[in-house]
Amino acid sequence: MTAATQAAEAIVSPREQAARLLVTARQKGALVERLPVELLPANLDDGFAIQQEVSRQLGRQIGAWKCALPQPGKVIAAPIYDADIHRADVCRMRGSPRVSVKAEPELACLLNRDLPPRREAYGEDEVLDALGNTHLALELLGSRYAHPEELTFPELLADGLFNAGLVLGPRVRLLDGATPADLPVELDLGLTRGGEEAVTFAGRHPDRGVLAPIVWLANFLRVRGLGLNGGQAVITGSYAGVLELPVGLELLIRFGELGTLPISFLS
Repeated sequence: MTAATQAAEAIVSPREQAARLLVTARQKGALVERLPVELLPANLDDGFAIQQEVSRQLGRQIGAWKCALPQPGKVIAAPIYDADIHRADVCRMRGSPRVSVKAEPELACLLNRDLPPRREAYGEDEVLDALGNTHLALELLGSRYAHPEELTFPELLADGLFNAGLVLGPRVRLLDGATPADLPVELDLGLTRGGEEAVTFAGRHPDRGVLAPIVWLANFLRVRGLGLNGGQAVITGSYAGVLELPVGLELLIRFGELGTLPISFLS
């Protein structure tokens, strides 16, 4: 290594180095054990800063955000890139062949207009006015870490909290803009398995509705000089935890009386 190369490496911040490792893992489809100890995020702010540096280095457009109300020791906010958003009934998965896909059934709220960074806090009425259509959705889960269950939350935050994609399903009509806290979620494999009985989950939104998490997200981003953009989707939590969905079958996922999301995953 030349002196010039060593000098160039020396001025790369730990944040940039950590992001570079996670970006390489995304691009190559490889898994890392964890970040080197000297690059580990010390706290939630460090984790979010690495996450944003990942987005900068990837250069991908953000098409959606995932969020939830904060919990002790946890900040739940991460981008989902437009290239990873699927809007058809067939979703071809990248990477090595697999037999199943991990996903979470959610409602995706689309924004009609921007909620840019500013000094004043956003209130519920203003955020609600910025929301447009609501769609049935599946968040696709994945990690760039080999053993994410062993890592700290700031490390997971740096990697985008398992963000691997989003399936945007049919638009749903909600009475007077309401978003139900309780929602039965039914997984129906009958289309390809000869009429097997569907598996039903007693779905419930973890924050009892989608509006409060979106208001929190708008203000979380606002004070960091970031914002939400018109056309982006926001998802706010699974109604039935993590589902293990088979690859190669035609699936129907029913969201109570709201409607049905048809999907087939292909390797």
